[in-house]
Amino acid sequence: MSAAFPATIYVAPVVTMDADRPMADAFAVLCDRIVGVGSVDEVRALVGADASVVELSGVVLPGLIDAHLHMERGGLKALSYLPEDATLAAFIETMRRTFHDADWAGAEPPTLDERVKALDVVQPWLHALGITGVVDPASTIDEMRGYQEAHRRGRLTMRTLAMPYLPIGTLEIPDVDAAITHLDGTGVSTGFGDDMLRVGPIKVYADGEALKGQAYLDEPWDSTGYRGLQRIEDAEFARLVDWCANNGWGVGTHAVGSAAIAAVTAAYRAAGPAVVDRRFQLIHAYLEPSLETIRAAAEARVIASLQPSIIWHNGRGLRAKLGDRAEHANPVRSWLDAGATVAFGSDGPFFPFDPRHLIWQAVTRRVEGEDQPLSMDEAITVDDALAAYTTGAAYAAMADDHRGMIREGYIADWALWEADPRSIAIDDLRRLRVLRTDVGGRTVYRRAA
Repeated sequence: MSAAFPATIYVAPVVTMDADRPMADAFAVLCDRIVGVGSVDEVRALVGADASVVELSGVVLPGLIDAHLHMERGGLKALSYLPEDATLAAFIETMRRTFHDADWAGAEPPTLDERVKALDVVQPWLHALGITGVVDPASTIDEMRGYQEAHRRGRLTMRTLAMPYLPIGTLEIPDVDAAITHLDGTGVSTGFGDDMLRVGPIKVYADGEALKGQAYLDEPWDSTGYRGLQRIEDAEFARLVDWCANNGWGVGTHAVGSAAIAAVTAAYRAAGPAVVDRRFQLIHAYLEPSLETIRAAAEARVIASLQPSIIWHNGRGLRAKLGDRAEHANPVRSWLDAGATVAFGSDGPFFPFDPRHLIWQAVTRRVEGEDQPLSMDEAITVDDALAAYTTGAAYAAMADDHRGMIREGYIADWALWEADPRSIAIDDLRRLRVLRTDVGGRTVYRRAA
């Protein structure tokens, strides 16, 4: 390797998330890429004696990817409540306290400059949690403009896959034909962009929210026979999926209840190779999906985009509504056992978005306001959860061949934690600190001494 461009060797225990080499003692970075992983001697042999060496105190992991986070919207909400120099703890607490505040946005739409400012504010807080990438699961046209402008100005530090939102059933997009016309006129499709900002699958709704009794279920919610809200009829949804599959678009569908999950899975299975090529997603998919549906979705390689935060927040209410039927809500273990790619996200920052807390929730199955966890049959390990935040989420972000692992040739997105999350008591995980976060070899967060 040329001495004109010396690499930097970082020495620390490395949790690579690479099955071929799960642990390493060092890795080397040149520009924005990882150019060596292994023992110190192996890495030095790869990059040459002129490389500089940095000893790190802590444990390195790949940068986390939140596969379901409304980043720009969260930044705008933060601007409504917090000073720009607020701490991460204040941001987390304020988002928790104002969860039910529906009026935070105000009467006037944000300007483009305000959208860029919102991203300036929110990105450092997320980097402080070891997050280097997000999938924004419902980007409006104005939000897309905000992301693009931040990228143009060189101020987008969070790798972002933005999923265009199509509110089918509204005045703006009343039906599937209007959605197709809208997509056909954009001139782009899923995958367009670069490693900082890329267009993802579209986002549509198959049903509603569970705590509002809107999740579309196979079994009735109660004795009235009511089964929930179906937002798009099966035939129309299948027509939209077919058009997208044949015209360059992926599809991500909000489907909470068992009947909605089954209908979406059936339409996806008919879409052929596009499901893999353009990362079709079942979003949420947490309330009473049958094992048959889970296996069918996994076989078709549909992504299970799951959010432990929603179960943490909704678990108590679901128990009150459904009794024992709620115990297996968010069946992450079943999705993994079926062979599905699971991508973890938060639906933050409105729902809790701290990955330490959400990993803890997925392992313990605890829910807010309850002493007893949900059924432990669906509990997973810390290793499983880290995979969902790295390799699984990288797949959802259309970046599985160059992100989500510490591996030679991959982009140098990594975080330094004060200890290995897998080696500490699970109840200590929520207090484990991130000391440094790098995106593409550039430090975007460093914890003050």
